[in-house]
Amino acid sequence: MTPCGWLNPNMSKYVARHPKTGKPLNFEKEVDVETSLKPPESKWDGYELSIFELKELYENILPLAIGKIREYKLEHLDLDGKNILLNRVDGIKALPRLNNKNNDQIYDALILGLNDNLAEIRIASLQILHICACRKPDGLWDILAELLDDDDADVRKTAIKSLIASVPIFPSGCEVLLYIELRHELKYRRDGAWKALNELLKKWPEAAMNHLDVLSRDDDVDLRRRASKLLSNVANRKSAIAWDLVGWALQDEDDQVRDNASKAIRTVTHHEPRQALIFAEMALFDTFKPVRQRAVQALERLGASSRVNSLIIRGCRHSDLEIRMNCVKMLPRLMSEDELRDLSFELLNKEKNNQLKEILTEYSKDDQLEGNEIQKNKYLAPAEPIDPLEKEINKDVNIKIKEKNEGS
Repeated sequence: MTPCGWLNPNMSKYVARHPKTGKPLNFEKEVDVETSLKPPESKWDGYELSIFELKELYENILPLAIGKIREYKLEHLDLDGKNILLNRVDGIKALPRLNNKNNDQIYDALILGLNDNLAEIRIASLQILHICACRKPDGLWDILAELLDDDDADVRKTAIKSLIASVPIFPSGCEVLLYIELRHELKYRRDGAWKALNELLKKWPEAAMNHLDVLSRDDDVDLRRRASKLLSNVANRKSAIAWDLVGWALQDEDDQVRDNASKAIRTVTHHEPRQALIFAEMALFDTFKPVRQRAVQALERLGASSRVNSLIIRGCRHSDLEIRMNCVKMLPRLMSEDELRDLSFELLNKEKNNQLKEILTEYSKDDQLEGNEIQKNKYLAPAEPIDPLEKEINKDVNIKIKEKNEGS
């Protein structure tokens, strides 16, 4: 194996496991390890180094990373015509580039850097923490938790970035840390954790939904609101957990939570219409107007069925004028003319809004009896077809009559 070997080829086969059962989590999309685990840029990137220069360089990365040597001069000129000088920070950032046979030494160098007195060394170590954790994660999450509370602001910011990078790769390893950070009193810490949860939802949906399951029942309304904003993404997945999350949120006591959850109904209509109908039924008679409107929009997309028809008819009797108006306007697409006329008569008896009364009155009219001449003609029986022989005889008779008239 060459000294310039990159990452462990088995990293992409990392399997996230449920923290309680230990069973592998199902996932719909493989984690993109190659992009998320790419080492930081180095000063020699972009330069054509010989195999001998690379060999000597990689032999000095570990001594440089642990501080055994202060700097290393690469016998290669940069754009300014000077030799490239590498320091300890450069050595630490290059640790993931070393071969797998150095895993224990890489781990020791990383631990040393994470506990260093210099902030720049801790920052450099945090930048490669999630990469090196794929080789040996022992105790790294405890150190990351400590560095999230570091005295140096730049170290704390880098620690949050490290958490965001680590959570989608190690959902079970970071579960407790993410749980704490999602509820942290400092806003920038919470925001970082929610970004991590959003990334986790893309990579390991089931692991993310386990967090959302707990968050959706939390007493803190802000947590429930933020969790409900992710439900549109959750609704893309055909999962009983996903349906439960949307259903619970639609019954939440907070208007904003229900509003966010109602946005997921549209997503569900595309791939699970029966489930979307259940959600629409829950939302149609909600006390919050935007939620009701989205329920009506969902019913419009679902099309005609006995249950949809029943819901729309119930909506025609709703106390909210806009809901009644929207449902009444959908009636002609669902019913025959006779059914529409009968229902319109029934609704007219209780309707008080003048605009709706006009619409219902129009629906209740029998065009065959009360329509204009054009409308009445639509119901006339078509004329019987003329027999071809009779048509030919009439033609001959007409010709003879015409000739007789001309002769006289």
